[in-house]
Amino acid sequence: MLQSLFNNFTLLTTVIFFGYMIKNKMPDRLETALCIRILLGSSLGLLGVVLMYYNFPISGHAVADFRQLPILISVYMGGGISGVITTLFIAIYRLLFLYGLGMHSVIAAINAPVTFLIGLMFLRGRKTTMERLILTLALSASSTVIVISILSNGLPFKAIGLYFPLFILAGMFTFSMLRYLRNKDDSIRMMREAANRDFLTSLYNSRAFEVKMEHKIAAAQRDKIPFTLLFVDIDHFKQVNDRYGHLAGDAVLLQIADVMRETFRPGDHIARKGGEEFVILVDRCDAEQIKMIAERLRSNVENHVFLLPDGGELRLTISAGSATYPNEHEEELIVKADQALYQAKEAGRNRVYRAADLFYEETIQKSIYRFP
Repeated sequence: MLQSLFNNFTLLTTVIFFGYMIKNKMPDRLETALCIRILLGSSLGLLGVVLMYYNFPISGHAVADFRQLPILISVYMGGGISGVITTLFIAIYRLLFLYGLGMHSVIAAINAPVTFLIGLMFLRGRKTTMERLILTLALSASSTVIVISILSNGLPFKAIGLYFPLFILAGMFTFSMLRYLRNKDDSIRMMREAANRDFLTSLYNSRAFEVKMEHKIAAAQRDKIPFTLLFVDIDHFKQVNDRYGHLAGDAVLLQIADVMRETFRPGDHIARKGGEEFVILVDRCDAEQIKMIAERLRSNVENHVFLLPDGGELRLTISAGSATYPNEHEEELIVKADQALYQAKEAGRNRVYRAADLFYEETIQKSIYRFP
């Protein structure tokens, strides 16, 4: 018995552990996708089927296994859709293939949807409390005991006293392992996110921006969708630090970051390049569209009242320069956007220039030189 019990439990925890590792390699955006829920339900359904062959005796006429746990885990991790698929796998296989179709098979197969309903009622994913988990496991064990008692014409108290703690302990260990793996992944994700963020504004930092830039260029080349690189600089920001202090300067940077978040869409990537300089990757934006978007940002900053730590108020402006792909070659995007920003500052600040505007001005100047 002990060897069969150990095999059942080892198979359960091993498959779940490696399955979670595979799941963790998938992009975050796919975690709630329907295809992933179907895959999760199918995988745990197959695990439940395999567990039926690793049963262990609990009395002279009755055997048990941990097939209910994959159903509960499926509901816990994937919700109702995954749980239904796992339940169908286990119930249909038990009904038609394990020992042949018969009354015993029907009664045994009913335990799968009962377990599913118990999980659906009490398991709440990440919000599942320890009390709810213990109640779920106890009810599921009770359902199994009732089914085994019917099939074996009564189950002695010794067998019940053996199966109950075994199932609950196996369930507690399995769910504790899942929570540990999930918490570990959350911690790693938070550390990675912190490493990619500016410590003051929580915008992307320069290192993260470089990665986003590479991905954006590759996506634009593949999908033929334009994007624009926008450089932004706070006008006369040094005077803010010199006159009001660095705490005031930090307050201004935080508020500038908030204005940018409100101006741009969630799919646009905003980064703090350093000091008072910012850079934005504006998704699905051509050279004409950026005129309106950048002007809206300039106007929003100009009309914003910046609150200082001492209770004072301040008005500021920005200068901005942009370069659009594929109008500009990928290797020249940063240079062209920086040149446009420099021209905006040279022209008097509080204005926006595009790389296309610089080309137009150069063309006009050459024409004047050739035809005085």
